[in-house]
This record gives sequence, structure tokens and C-alpha cells, in this order.
Amino acid sequence: MSTPTPGQRAEAAGAAPEARTASVGIAMVGSGGDGVVLLGHLLLQAAAKQGVYGMMVQSYGPQIRGGESAVVLRVAESEIQYEGDQVDVLLCFRTSDMQRFQGTVRLSPHCHVLLDAHDDGQLPAWLGYQGTPWRFPFARIENGVEVPGEPKNMVGMALLCRMLGWPQELARTVLSERFGHRPPVLAKNLAALDRAWAGEAPAALTPLRGSGRQLVVESGNEASARGGIDAGMRFFAGYPITPSSEIMETLIDELPEAGGKLIQAEDEMAAMGMVIGASFAGVPAMTATSGPGLSLMTEMIGLSSMAEVPSVIVDCQRGGPATGQPSRMEQADLDHAIYGGHGDFPRAVLGVYDVVHAHDVMHKAFHLAETYQLPVIVLSDAYIAQRRQIRDPHGELPPPPRRRIWKPGDEPLRFKLVGEDVVAPFRIPGTPGGTYLAAGIEHTPEGFPTADTATHHQMNVKRFLKVEPMAAETAGWFRTLGRPDAKRGILAWGSTYGLLREWVVRHPEYRAFLPEILFPYPLAAFEEWRRGLEWLAVVELSYRGQLRRFLSGLTDMGDTIGLTRSGGVPLSGPELDQLVEGARR
Repeated sequence: MSTPTPGQRAEAAGAAPEARTASVGIAMVGSGGDGVVLLGHLLLQAAAKQGVYGMMVQSYGPQIRGGESAVVLRVAESEIQYEGDQVDVLLCFRTSDMQRFQGTVRLSPHCHVLLDAHDDGQLPAWLGYQGTPWRFPFARIENGVEVPGEPKNMVGMALLCRMLGWPQELARTVLSERFGHRPPVLAKNLAALDRAWAGEAPAALTPLRGSGRQLVVESGNEASARGGIDAGMRFFAGYPITPSSEIMETLIDELPEAGGKLIQAEDEMAAMGMVIGASFAGVPAMTATSGPGLSLMTEMIGLSSMAEVPSVIVDCQRGGPATGQPSRMEQADLDHAIYGGHGDFPRAVLGVYDVVHAHDVMHKAFHLAETYQLPVIVLSDAYIAQRRQIRDPHGELPPPPRRRIWKPGDEPLRFKLVGEDVVAPFRIPGTPGGTYLAAGIEHTPEGFPTADTATHHQMNVKRFLKVEPMAAETAGWFRTLGRPDAKRGILAWGSTYGLLREWVVRHPEYRAFLPEILFPYPLAAFEEWRRGLEWLAVVELSYRGQLRRFLSGLTDMGDTIGLTRSGGVPLSGPELDQLVEGARR
């Protein structure tokens, strides 16, 4: 294995102590109004204040409002990117709410279960719970009907903090920071917290050791938005769509403070057109969407490449096709990102590993867009986009990428066909002597429309010449996991990284390769990595195995096995165990 280069991160199973970190998993389940998602947010904030790491994922149905919700929270002594295979604590406000979450909530053999004292229902058999739950009167019952009472989630916060060994003052501080602007709500929540704290508590868990320094809580969408700002993005246009909407919501608050502008467009086609227009004026610009929106943007993405106007598109993948599963995740937009669009045109496609990477990858996306003057698609997914993760504060950030701007006396042709540079300097409208035509129709080197077939072919050659230097620059944009001499390999991409970095520690006979850039693919690095393997599987969350099919067009994949499924939820460790074991039989 070659030495990691900047942008490449190699993690050997024996050299990743964070992968064996002490941790506690907690699942919280309730109906709309019970506040389990808010409870998860508050617990993460309490963890971050102590220097304890963690992450939270939530599961809910496609309804606009109401319905059941589940939150899985994991707190740990070191950085984590996976919520774990099982939970150590289950807090369930209503046993009937559990039915929706089969496969989402998995209990450890010695899981502590907290139920409502008034609930005479049964937990579903698929949980496999054989113990005696600890009960507390979360609900207020009058004449056999539940009526409003103390906030259940505040009572739950008291009980869980006590189990974790966290001080009461910490919990009160977190509530004060969250609700200090609403004194009546704060008073009600603090009263519920204090009353629950004064009563009996469930059995304590083994305490976690925090660093004592303040950490940061951030969602994947927030990280993408802030990463764009830090990369120099100063214009955003978008249309709200699950699971990407929080990118725009974050930028509404934070982009103007950075001197940028934001527009909510009437649809995704208009949003992409506005991005191209702003970028044509010299302003680094981006949009964010999900699969249905990416479909609508396709023609405009082709315009970005044809007119050689930089653009960045973040696609938070959901289950598809069509409207699909808005609140679920999948890795099935890969084909669209790499191949989508009529005609041939170059683009770059990047994949996001986790919340921390969602911020960092935006700098690379804008660097590629601004340097090579083409569209860059960043593939996140619902699992990353809407989960919350505790991370270290950012260190010194690299300077934003700079577009090479034309000035009088430079190359006179905007779309030159020959020369050492495959990308001509960009011309900002209004620059004296820099006027040219920028259009989606095929054009001459000067930018004038043409129907000449030879020119069209030469222009295709010219545009695709960008791919070669881009591929050379990004050849080290990948991560490896596990022992370099392991004989069995896993190839994956995107958010499966979090599971694999822990899975290979438990399975040292495996190593993993995860590209950060999917097009152009780091093929030479992949070929070097897989030398000596006796068995190789491609693990991906798409029905057709899109990554494996794509690679089969680039290299001989031989007897490589495809371990694929759709379904809308991330892989778990036990499921990957079953898939691998089944494939080896």
C-alpha cells in the first residue's frame, strides 16, 4: 500500500483506537408530541459539553406531521461515525409505537428497558426482550385517557442523565441554553427535570470519560452548508426537498453574515439556472437537492458543463425512484450522477463519508468546479444529512479555491481547442475586451453557435481533456481500512464508511477500500489496493449494485461478489455479517 497523500486517509484496524472506544447506545421511541428527537438533541449537547463524542440518527414515517418517531443515540469516549449494532438502553413512552421500527432498534442482551407505568401493552417479539422493564409514570391518565401533563422528554432526560452519571447542573444548563429565550417553557421543563431527578432512578451505567473540552454538535446538512461557506460559496439557490432542506435552512441564517445571497427558487430547474447565472457572473455558487430534484436539474447541469461554468450540486440521496421514500436513505443515485444527461459531458462526482467529511468535502468540490470549470455533484444521503454528530472544533481551514480569471492580454479565445492549458481563464461579464457568447448550444472556440460536426467532435475532445488532469490530481482521494495484508476485501463508498471502520476491527481478515471521488474513479489506487486479495465483495445500498456495474466498465472485476440491497435503512454490523457469510458459502 502506498503512503497516504493529502486528501487520502488510511486507517489500519490495529491503529485505530477510536474504533474500539467505550460507548453507550440509547434508543428512544415515542409518538408525535412526545419530543424524543428534542430529547436526543439535548443529550448530545450535554455529551459535547463534557468532551464526550456521539451521534444520533432518527427514524420516522413520510407523514408531514405526527406519527411515531425513534431516535438512536450513541455516546462514546472517542470519535464515532456509526450508531452501533445494539442499544444498551431503550426508553419507550408507548409500547405500541415500537411496531414501525423493526430493524431500526436492536437490543443488547442486557439492555435496560424503561416503560410507562400505565402501559399494559407488550413489546414486539422481534425485539427479543426477556427481562423485566423499569417503569415510570411518564403519562398522566384520567378516566382511562392520556391527558397533557409533565413533558415526557424532560422526565426522560432526568432518568437517562442519572443513568449515565451526568450531573443535574449539566442538564439544567443545557435546558437553559435551549429554552432561555422562552422563560415559561424553560420553567416548566426545569420543574419536570427536577421532580424526576428527586425520585427513584434506573440502574446506573458504566460512566464514560470525556476530555472535558467543549465539542461541537452538527448535522450532515449543517456541515455541508457551512463547508460551502468556508469554501468561498457566496450564492445559493434551492428548492426545499427532504432530506436536503436543512442545507438551505442553515444558509438562510448564515450565508448573509458571510456576505452571500440566497434565493428560494420556484423549482429545482430554476434553482440550477440561478446557480449557473451567479457563477457566470464570477460568484462561486451551489444548490442542494435530492434525487427527484437532481432529475429536474439534469439539463441545466449539462449547460454548466457545455458553457464551462463552475457549479456545485449536493444530492442528499433518498430511497427512489420517483418520490420514493423521502425519509429513507439509499445509494442509488450513483448512475444518475455519473451518467445522467443527454449527450456526453464531463463532470466530477464525490461521495460523503460522515458529518465531519460533509464539511471538508465541500472545499474539494469547489476546488474542482472552479479549477476545471464544470459541474461537481456531491453525493450525501439521508443517513448523513439528517443525523447529528459530535465532532472536534475545526482547526485552521485552507483558503477558499480561486478561479483563474481572464484579463486583457490573456488568451483571446474563451473555448480554445489547443494549448497547454485544457481550461481557459474565466471571463467575468463586464471585463473590458472580455465579451463572449456563453450558451448551451454547441459553439466555436470564440463561442459562436455552430452545427459543424467536426467542431462538435473537437469540442467534445476539448471538454473531456479536463478529466485527465483532474484524475491525476484526485488519484489519492480515497480511504482504506484494516490490515494491508488481509486476504479478503470490501469495496464500498459513502456512509457505509462508519460501519466498516468498526467492522474491520472485529474482522481483521478483511480490509476495505472507499473512494472519496467516484468520477473520475481512482482506479490505479484501487488496482494496487486489491493486489493479493483472495476474495472481494462490493457492498452498496442499491438494488442493481451500481458501483460494481460502473467499475466493470473500467476494469476486470472477475469473481467479485455484489452484496447489495435497497430498503431505505443503513447496513448494520449483524446484517453485513450475514451477507458476507452467505456469499462465502
